[in-house]
Amino acid sequence: MDAIMDKAVHACRICQGDVKYMGATDFNKSGSDHFEGRRVFPPSLIQVDYYRCQQCGFMFTPYFDDWSDKDFERQVYNNEYLKADPPFAGERAARLAQFLTRALGDDLRDESLLDFGGGEGHLERLLRRQGFSDCATYDPHHHANCKKPSRIYSLVTTFEVVEHVSDQHNLFKELCSLVAPNGSLLLSTLLQPRDIEMQGVDWWYACPRNAHMAFHTRRSLQHVLQAHGFYLESLSDELHIAFRRPNAVSNRFLSLGAASVQVNDTICAD
Repeated sequence: MDAIMDKAVHACRICQGDVKYMGATDFNKSGSDHFEGRRVFPPSLIQVDYYRCQQCGFMFTPYFDDWSDKDFERQVYNNEYLKADPPFAGERAARLAQFLTRALGDDLRDESLLDFGGGEGHLERLLRRQGFSDCATYDPHHHANCKKPSRIYSLVTTFEVVEHVSDQHNLFKELCSLVAPNGSLLLSTLLQPRDIEMQGVDWWYACPRNAHMAFHTRRSLQHVLQAHGFYLESLSDELHIAFRRPNAVSNRFLSLGAASVQVNDTICAD
């Protein structure tokens, strides 16, 4: 493919800048490989290409662009998915509920909360047990919670979702539309390491078996949020808070500092 065609097909999906080919990795590379210290799945012999923007640093693969929900169910979110992401079974939701309960405390527990991309609603159920009465789940790809809410929320959370979505602008357009004018968006996605140019596709988070297809730098994440009028504050390399203007919820998370970061590092890596 010549340079002109390559740019037309693989221009940056955040800022339309020029991209660089970062290499290819086997489809069966999973996030669990990093934590287990071994390959959890046998090689698939399918190579997945990744590209990185030379301006904002956004890194992505077009491999999943044409996949349907059925394709993902059959090849990613199948009966072996828990081998790729063991905390998905419930541990992540339990720890997130514990974290949010501590962070928001009794005084902010009545704030409305929407968990975006929350599947069957495990986090919502756990939060309700902790006294969160105004919370809901919305997941456009899960039949149990696929109806888009007709209201807006003081806090929208989306944990370990961003890296699984090809169209980042549409994702953040929808996320931001669900946040109240004086509300906040709390998201987790691991930012690229400083030596990403050296690591390339050997970076553990570039794992196609988990359907990881989109990786931000702080600059690229800020770019896509600013397009919707939001400011970004990163609490760690994984946990981020965004808002149109500072508010009680955003101030609470910003005040937690390293305490919130440590909890998120434990519960959000996949």
